[in-house]
Amino acid sequence: MKKSIAYISSLFITVSGFSQVISNDDTEFTIQLNTITTAVPFLIIVPDSRASAMGEAGAATSPGPNSFHWNTSKLAFSKEYSEFSVPYSPWLKQLVDDIHLSYLSGYTKIGKNHTIGGSMRYFSLGNITFTDANGGLIRDFNPNEFELLGGYAFKLSDRVQ
Repeated sequence: MKKSIAYISSLFITVSGFSQVISNDDTEFTIQLNTITTAVPFLIIVPDSRASAMGEAGAATSPGPNSFHWNTSKLAFSKEYSEFSVPYSPWLKQLVDDIHLSYLSGYTKIGKNHTIGGSMRYFSLGNITFTDANGGLIRDFNPNEFELLGGYAFKLSDRVQ
């Protein structure tokens, strides 16, 4: 019995020790949020609609110009001499209308076993308005991000990349 009372009282003391009082009176309490974002999160956004609709299973698809996002070595097994692709995705269209991802990719074969190509990704985050604590306009900002990618694939045999 004494152990259970000791456990309950130590739990109560621990929980009350970590609690905080925000305000004793009826004044409004405001918190300033300084959002920190990670670097280049747009790289995990799937650029082509086919792989995105398949549950991001682009590594399991046949070789194509969008293979740069998944696995560049797939291009060595392509049956086409060259291809290019220009996907465009309006991002979060139901919320805002000025965020989009544009992607340009292509490749060409050099001989029977060599393939070179590249891609460019552009992600526009739209127009962001910064305000102060009172809601006054500080400035407008239009951030965007780029990725340039080049690749080379060499087929050693029909089964090995």
